[in-house]
Amino acid sequence: MAAPLVVGIGGSNRPGSTTERLLNEALRVAEARGARTAVFDGAFLSRLPIFGTDGTEQSEDSLTLARTVAGADGVVLASPGYHGGLSGLVKNGIDHLELLRADARPYLDGRPVATLVTAAGWQACGTALVSLRSTVHALRGWPTPFGAAVNTAEPVYDDAGRLVGQVGGAIGIMVAQLMDFLDRGRSDRVDREGDAPPEPRISHS
Repeated sequence: MAAPLVVGIGGSNRPGSTTERLLNEALRVAEARGARTAVFDGAFLSRLPIFGTDGTEQSEDSLTLARTVAGADGVVLASPGYHGGLSGLVKNGIDHLELLRADARPYLDGRPVATLVTAAGWQACGTALVSLRSTVHALRGWPTPFGAAVNTAEPVYDDAGRLVGQVGGAIGIMVAQLMDFLDRGRSDRVDREGDAPPEPRISHS
């Protein structure tokens, strides 16, 4: 059986943002647990058109995102907190998962989803995390019990550029729950190694 695929979606339109760096750290931890990973970062999300259902032909980037998530076993969503909610950039990327509405596993159905937010204050951290987790529920995903909220008004990295213990620990707990969920699910399934996965059904309107 192939290693599980964990897809990361998030970041901001600022290269090297804290959100993006933490998303990449979460994927690194997942890889250490044996996962394959793919990431759709802020630079990718910035290229996506505003999602709509007006019949406009979907861009190749939109289809790539949808197809990759269709083949994912787990997902990590990471967003900065803007005015109490997730960013428009990340929300627009998530909105493109509407293309999976007709798939055998629509949206994020049955997948564990780790949620990570960053914000300059605990109030914004809390409200943004609730917003992100609510979005996962709406897309039929399973948010990990622990969601990582990182207050950027406090130190995130030490003088050597390493994550401070509390932040690193939070990401470790979150990813461990994601991978534990996947490990249990894989042990409960009949091994169909060698069978081609079904082609995802992408809705184009």
